[in-house]
Amino acid sequence: MVKNQFERKRLNIKSSVQTIAVIAVLMAVQAVLGILEIHTATIKISLSFIPVVIAARLYGGMGGALVAGFGDIIGCIIHPVGAWFPPITITYALSGLIYGLFLKKGTEIWRVLASVGITQLIVSLFITTIWIAYLTYNSQDSMFIEFYFTRVGMRIWQVVIMSAVQIAAIPPMLKLMDKMKLNTNQNTI
Repeated sequence: MVKNQFERKRLNIKSSVQTIAVIAVLMAVQAVLGILEIHTATIKISLSFIPVVIAARLYGGMGGALVAGFGDIIGCIIHPVGAWFPPITITYALSGLIYGLFLKKGTEIWRVLASVGITQLIVSLFITTIWIAYLTYNSQDSMFIEFYFTRVGMRIWQVVIMSAVQIAAIPPMLKLMDKMKLNTNQNTI
């Protein structure tokens, strides 16, 4: 009995260290992929969602949120595009949480469509645009709400493109993870 208890504790510690290492590597990959994005005035195309989805599938919403949030912070440190703005980081973490809520339990297409739809339409198009509008708003331009909806209109193409990229990339990625037995539902943070 005592030996089994110690063995179980040793396995839990090993699993915790492994989880932390995997999360750290995924954060680094997310930061690097964020640097390698295609960026124009109104469109940003990035593959930085891939490590977030992997973490969300492996470790649930908390894993996805950690990789997305801390990956954004690391990306801001190693390749600053402007000042770090915490609400945008929190918004990225929210996207990771949403992926985890939908993709941890299964890989059905409706889960992929729901997670991409919510993260792109609600989080990216409306919430992230609030923060971008807040950062770029000049009170002499117009009323904030008018300025905000102008920004939403400018970001629609990005959401359409990124939705298509994610819908095309996530299902095969999840199938590959399942085939490699990387979908252990015991992993949670």
